[in-house]
Amino acid sequence: MANYLFFLKPINKIFITAFWWIFLMLVILFVPFLRVWWWLFFPLILSIELRVLYFWWMNWDYKYAKKRWVVLEVVPPKEVLVPLKAMEDVFTVMWAANYTPPNWREKWCEGELEDASGWMSWEIVSIEGRLHFYIRVLDGARSTLETVLYGHYPELEISEVSDYTKNVPQNIPNAEWDVYGEDFVLGKSAVYPIRTYEKFFEPQGEKISAEEKRLDPLSSLLELMSRLGTGEQFWLQFITMSTDEPHYQEEAKKLIAKLSNRSVKSVKTFWSYVTDMIYNLVMGPKKEGSGEKATFKWLDSAKTDESSDRELVLSPAERETLTEVENKLKRPILRTNIRGVYVAKRENYQSSNRTLTRSYFAHFQTQNLNHIRFSKVTRPKTQYVFRTSIPFIRIRRMFRNYVNRFTPLYPDRKKEMALLNTEELATLYHFPLKITGLVAPTMARIESKKGGPPPNLPM
Repeated sequence: MANYLFFLKPINKIFITAFWWIFLMLVILFVPFLRVWWWLFFPLILSIELRVLYFWWMNWDYKYAKKRWVVLEVVPPKEVLVPLKAMEDVFTVMWAANYTPPNWREKWCEGELEDASGWMSWEIVSIEGRLHFYIRVLDGARSTLETVLYGHYPELEISEVSDYTKNVPQNIPNAEWDVYGEDFVLGKSAVYPIRTYEKFFEPQGEKISAEEKRLDPLSSLLELMSRLGTGEQFWLQFITMSTDEPHYQEEAKKLIAKLSNRSVKSVKTFWSYVTDMIYNLVMGPKKEGSGEKATFKWLDSAKTDESSDRELVLSPAERETLTEVENKLKRPILRTNIRGVYVAKRENYQSSNRTLTRSYFAHFQTQNLNHIRFSKVTRPKTQYVFRTSIPFIRIRRMFRNYVNRFTPLYPDRKKEMALLNTEELATLYHFPLKITGLVAPTMARIESKKGGPPPNLPM
């Protein structure tokens, strides 16, 4: 029925979600036996809305306004010889730096966000074919980021720059500029991982050089982004929020138990106890067998999954899925928004360039695990009514969220967000292993190594 009642979603979002308390008060005032109690219902309903407004003011108008963000440009060397595990460690360190769950006082009095209070933005940008790597981070976490980056990549150059998103009009799309963008989410449940960087290496023992073993899918994305011409820009953004996600962990453990045919003891709820008691009082104990060997048995308070008695026989695909799900569970999880935005002047706009990230994310797709797809909720396209106004509103909102580094459904910071661990993020965002082909003349890079003076240099 949801496909036929699609037109009710905007009504629910605009009217019911925002003004439900007004409709409820009208019902109370029109029902005779409830009307006399209006003085009790009105403060209760009003307190719910006042709580929402209070937290909005504390979190965004008070606390967030005081935060200072910096945009850092990272210039990689011509060739990166350290393994991709170094980038994974960078995400792990920044997860710990941004994971600061607030207590009661910080939440109610200081305005700290209740969930994932600190976040960052990792960005790959092509401005008329010139490639740049940017990281937007809080000023307080800048030293931690620079320390861990220099520790693993001593040849990097990191400098603070102005925000490149301010170099285009802030009211696009308009008469001169056009824009298109997509948010990306996981195609399956978050407990299934995507294909990570270890799967791109050749098997050990092959008689090929070390350089040939280092396959980097990022090079295909950089090749496409380097082909942009005059008046064209493409921005790719990974917004990461440090979180523990207990529901995700519970779902992953249930899936592991299901895949491994592990015995699962399910304890009955309170209402299950009530129904069993009534059943035992009315029907009595259950008879098993007949004659003198017949036995009577009451209902058990807990039951064990019958699949636990089966022999543990897994196919190679099932065994691989089980292993990968367990590996994802071991690493820190970050709530991630993946967003690609194509900005161009109308006379230079190329429709084929607006979705170039789709081919990049196809590298990480597997049938038995997970894949990355665009979000149908925020995609600036509709097949039904208001086919012009709805895409215009969505793309304006997406462009604003990119500039502010907000989530797709801001202020909601959970919906349409992917849950990726540090290994998956290192696979998607890292510095290119080797700059070759068309990318070489379009990327700012370090041509020579830098070092300090010798200790015995005469002064």
